[in-house]
Amino acid sequence: MAPSPQDSTRIYAALQESEARYRELVEHANSIILRWDRAGIITFFNEYAQHFFGYSEAEIIGQHVIGTIVPAGESTGRDLRPLMDHICRFPEEHRYNVNENITKRGERVWVAWTNKVLTDSNGETIGVLSIGTDITKQRLLEEELRQAQKMQAIGELAGGIAHDFNNMIHGISGYAEVIQQTTNDPRVAEYITHILTTAQHAAELTRQLLTFARKGNYQLSECNTHGIIRDVCAMLERTIDRRIHIEQQLDASRPHVMGDSAQLKSALLNLGINAKDAMPKGGSLQFATSNLTVDKPTAIADFEIQAGQYLLINIRDSGTGMSAEVRRRIFEPFFTTKESGRGAGLGLAAVYGTTHLHKGAIVCHSNEGEGSSFELYLPILKDCVKHVRQQRQATRHERRIRIMVVDDEAMVRNYSKTLFELRGHEVVTFGGAEEAINYYRNNFENVDLVLLDMIMPRMDGQQLFAFLKRINPEIKAVLSTGYSVDSKVQGILADGILDCIQKPFTYEQLQEKITQLVAEGHLNPLAETESPPT
Repeated sequence: MAPSPQDSTRIYAALQESEARYRELVEHANSIILRWDRAGIITFFNEYAQHFFGYSEAEIIGQHVIGTIVPAGESTGRDLRPLMDHICRFPEEHRYNVNENITKRGERVWVAWTNKVLTDSNGETIGVLSIGTDITKQRLLEEELRQAQKMQAIGELAGGIAHDFNNMIHGISGYAEVIQQTTNDPRVAEYITHILTTAQHAAELTRQLLTFARKGNYQLSECNTHGIIRDVCAMLERTIDRRIHIEQQLDASRPHVMGDSAQLKSALLNLGINAKDAMPKGGSLQFATSNLTVDKPTAIADFEIQAGQYLLINIRDSGTGMSAEVRRRIFEPFFTTKESGRGAGLGLAAVYGTTHLHKGAIVCHSNEGEGSSFELYLPILKDCVKHVRQQRQATRHERRIRIMVVDDEAMVRNYSKTLFELRGHEVVTFGGAEEAINYYRNNFENVDLVLLDMIMPRMDGQQLFAFLKRINPEIKAVLSTGYSVDSKVQGILADGILDCIQKPFTYEQLQEKITQLVAEGHLNPLAETESPPT
């Protein structure tokens, strides 16, 4: 029975209303919705898609997907030209697809797509309905996380390498000191001086690595950053190209931070040298300071700083600037754009590590041809109280003591025994915890000082110290380490270890520690000598 004219009118009106509601839903959906045919030509583009990509309906309908909203190639290197055909031929593989897209203004964006193949009455593919969600921010956050994880992994690797290098350098410089003490040949003495100088340069490289890895020697005290900046500028003015004009704009009313002045000075000097290299024909370099308040925990690059009062140091140059790719990698150790032989690529890596150690943040802004600026955030002191350090009186006398050395490196043990005995000390050495414990249990009354290596197999220096302390609660010990993490060191000192000394150290540095411990009443020397025995 055919429908009456009134029924047909009602059905047609209902269909029109349903289509209008559907079109309104699609047009105003908070998602990108488009339809394209088998050839990749766009046949529908909803209002949200037009706003997102910047194309009007008249501009985009009839255009190919590739070259308009999909680039020919991703920034990752993937060729996207076969993508549309592949979606039509293998729809099961592309029900969910993520790829880079491009707006009319040329901005790269990342979109997560769900794709539904459209077919005719014969089941033949005639096009695809694609619904997309903008995931650009999520993608950037994922990339920042990957970069942070990569930097952490590189830091761990750098710390391990530097620790091993320090042990090797310690042995090289130690045996050089032994030869220096036993030779009267001036030519040999000259060669030894060269060896020791080279070892010191190598030690400086490992110190930079350790700073990047956040495992360097770290001594907190109150620092006036304005004084540090003035010292750095004075050094730069004496050493860099006179065509570079250095300016200081120190406006911070509260410039004091709790930190390591040597590391902060080194970080600012590295930033200044980096700026100098970007201005081969001269230019301007400015150091500026200001105070700011951070109201809540904030992410800056891959750093996270807490709420509080901060000092902002801005180092700006008028140099050549950097590309986005170079800017992304500048804090990686061994990455450098300088010619071979003009840098190890560790300067900015050390700056990165120093920033982490000081619970701050650093971010670089730069474009090619427009110069660069580094913003360094450091938490300021709540109470800027001047700490006056007592000057220790130097002594001409060396204090002879009985030393027990525990180190798993045979080279370190051998050179330590030889060199220390040359200077009048009595020395016993052990390569592991078990033999050291057995000896100490029977002879602790004949040991004035235990020199413990921090990193050893099976039982580290801190664990061994705890064991030896149970034997003799009055034990006197100094920890020697290829690297030291500040929180770890503070815990060790709280356990009762007298001090820490960082490898590679010279005999004079160790003797200075011994002299200090004797002066403070921790050690009882055997006797005094005006000069070391030969």
